[in-house]
Amino acid sequence: MDYAIFILVILALGAAMFFLQRSEKRTKNKYKKEAYRLLDTPDPDPTVVAKTIKLLRLYGGRWRKDKEFVELVKRLAERLPQP
Repeated sequence: MDYAIFILVILALGAAMFFLQRSEKRTKNKYKKEAYRLLDTPDPDPTVVAKTIKLLRLYGGRWRKDKEFVELVKRLAERLPQP
């Protein structure tokens, strides 16, 4: 009986890990699409651009940076008006 409970716990942890990775990928793609949409618009709202930059930095990775996200942040930062 102990083996069955152990196997169920391992399966539950595996399923949780699978769904978390899938959810994170979906969220990253959502903000990536938003960044490309903002780059295509002629005059984007600066607050939306700043929020998107913040979220791209968040989901771009801490140690292993996603190069596409770094490039998007750089391109969006150029679109922000300088004070």
